Amino acid sequence: MNEVEMPGRLQPSSQLRDTGVMAILRAGSVDRFGDICHTLADAGVTCLEITLTSPGALEAIKAARTALPDSVNVGAGTVTTADEVRAVVDAGAEFVVSPSAELDVVRAAREAGVQSYPGAFTPTEILAAWQAGASAIKVFPASTLGPSFFRNVAGPFPDIPLMPTGGVSLDSIGDWIRAGAIGVGLGGPLQGDAATGGDLDALAERARRALAEVREARKTLA
Repeated sequence: MNEVEMPGRLQPSSQLRDTGVMAILRAGSVDRFGDICHTLADAGVTCLEITLTSPGALEAIKAARTALPDSVNVGAGTVTTADEVRAVVDAGAEFVVSPSAELDVVRAAREAGVQSYPGAFTPTEILAAWQAGASAIKVFPASTLGPSFFRNVAGPFPDIPLMPTGGVSLDSIGDWIRAGAIGVGLGGPLQGDAATGGDLDALAERARRALAEVREARKTLA
């Protein structure tokens, strides 16, 4: 069977496809995640990943899913086991992201009816995760590979959507999109110091800039 036609594969969310940005929220405290989520959503970033390495992440996912409109896609990051998939889905997560190609996580996500974005670093890992039913592949850490990696793997894997994460800066967003990325995962360069009392207006400005970088890069591909 052609892996592209795998029954039950969920396509990447419209929020990720339309905006090209997945915001990654990670901090030592989730106390400000509510404000951050609202600020990002109001600025137009509507695909939000709350990582399980943030203490209180499950509660933050529940709160975000309750408080934000359905037009905002809320998910969980650093999901590495099938049990964690079930826990985050129970909390309201609509997608799961992993740092590595955890095939049990991909399969559990399919069973739960949510998108999965497993991490991969090599062509072998990319194909294995895709054949397991991933919605798109998170290439991590992307900065180690560079945009040229996307151009190279597009030859043998033209139908596998890739999303660079790890070391993607606001300045480099356009390079990744032009190289064929479906979108980018943005952590520190987007979140900045917002979780520790930083200016939320500055966060909103970074979010708008990220979205603008995606739009401008996509224009060159049209």
